[in-house]
Amino acid sequence: MTLTTWDEPAAPVEATGMVCVRLPSLDELACNWMEVEMLLAKATRITRCYEPIDLLRMAMAGQVGIWFCEHKGKLIASIVTEVKQFPRRRLLEIMFCGGTCMKLWIEPAIAVLDAHARHLGCDAVCGIGRPGWVRAWRGYAPGGIVIVRELGDG
Repeated sequence: MTLTTWDEPAAPVEATGMVCVRLPSLDELACNWMEVEMLLAKATRITRCYEPIDLLRMAMAGQVGIWFCEHKGKLIASIVTEVKQFPRRRLLEIMFCGGTCMKLWIEPAIAVLDAHARHLGCDAVCGIGRPGWVRAWRGYAPGGIVIVRELGDG
């Protein structure tokens, strides 16, 4: 289950301030939902598989974690994660990510999510996204691509 107690300290970013990447309580998530929804809406529109409200429902059911990335106490990004258990491997999937000022939060997010994945017994962090995310998340593209063929009415 992704929603675990997470009390690890956030990593500092630059001398200009502090970025905190954390998994909020469900009550705090609900209280800040309007802001989170706006941050995730663009990402969910791309896939057309989820709306932000679907992600909130999944978080309330314990299926996903919705992370806050805050700079000086202001929410600047949100990341949705889900643990994927396969027969031979356990992964932490970054389902969606949205926000502003990525240069401020990307490194702390990588550090916190990697530590969270290890804590949950995962051996990798993965996600599907635009090619630019490969560089941003310091990952690699194993050569596969996502293929979608839309089916019309008939």
